[in-house]
Amino acid sequence: VSLCTPSENTPTESLARLVSMVFQWFHSTAYMMDDEVGSLVEKLKPQFVTKWLKTVCDVRFDVMVMCLLPKPVEFARVGGYWDKSCSTVTQLKEGLNRILCLIPYNVISQPLWECFMPEWLEAIRTEVPDNQLK
Repeated sequence: VSLCTPSENTPTESLARLVSMVFQWFHSTAYMMDDEVGSLVEKLKPQFVTKWLKTVCDVRFDVMVMCLLPKPVEFARVGGYWDKSCSTVTQLKEGLNRILCLIPYNVISQPLWECFMPEWLEAIRTEVPDNQLK
């Protein structure tokens, strides 16, 4: 992320791919062991990565929203559950889990939440069968 300072002119596709991958990195590292490496990774998040994400949110709010939607545009489907064949219910579950991994770092602001969460609720309402809601 230090190689890409977000600006209004940063290409949407490139920035969305990078933001999505950073979100996936948060999700992948959320359950690391509490050892030397895990501690180092946890220090990197608030020192560098969350600041970068907040800059992206300030400069390109639209990209942040697009990457947090339950069905983002194709180029924002990076890593994790997008790289494997799985059901829509699994995609929704994994996507919500990814959002939960971002919350402790204050990456998700109230305005951001208000933009993407209605989409999530609608996706759950329309795409999750009643017998799988639990």
